[in-house]
Amino acid sequence: MKEILANNIPNQWFFCNPFKNSNERIIEKLSKKTGVVFFFEKPFKNSDFVKAIGPLTFLCRKKKIIFLIQSTFFWASKYKAQGILMDKNNKFLCNMVSLNLLKTKFFLAIKVHSFIEAVKFSNNTDLIFISNVFRTNSHPERKELGVKNFIKLCVFLKKNLNYALGGMSKKNLARVQNKNLNGFGAISYFRK
Repeated sequence: MKEILANNIPNQWFFCNPFKNSNERIIEKLSKKTGVVFFFEKPFKNSDFVKAIGPLTFLCRKKKIIFLIQSTFFWASKYKAQGILMDKNNKFLCNMVSLNLLKTKFFLAIKVHSFIEAVKFSNNTDLIFISNVFRTNSHPERKELGVKNFIKLCVFLKKNLNYALGGMSKKNLARVQNKNLNGFGAISYFRK
């Protein structure tokens, strides 16, 4: 199944925090050309996250939208996700046997914020979200990479599928477009 989906990887990704009320409406408007990444900001209760994403994953499957779930093999399997968004502290990254097993069934994605993280994770993932390219409304406390550092990371990660994340708008996307960029991920971009 992973091989079949490989040719249909979206170039746009809606980062969906399932605790926001407008998500169902946003997913209803999406086409198959946009994927969904279900993520959470800590602290949270795992049971609350799982309960919140249930109806949204059903909607994605109904609309044939590719979706990823953050950090959980069990729930990614149960909800028939196509991938897992691992965070840098994810225990699967430390266990290559588990990581190789995951890679046979799921797309593996990660967010990288620096060259150190890019070196560490570039060989073990299919999709890389390079973040934060610009300042964002959703995470105003996070420092931006800026255009030069972002493009340097894209060149370094050219063997991966790279996506810009953080402060994405049509104008900002045009500023970072390069041959090693496959698309972008966003939150606010899809809330308009």
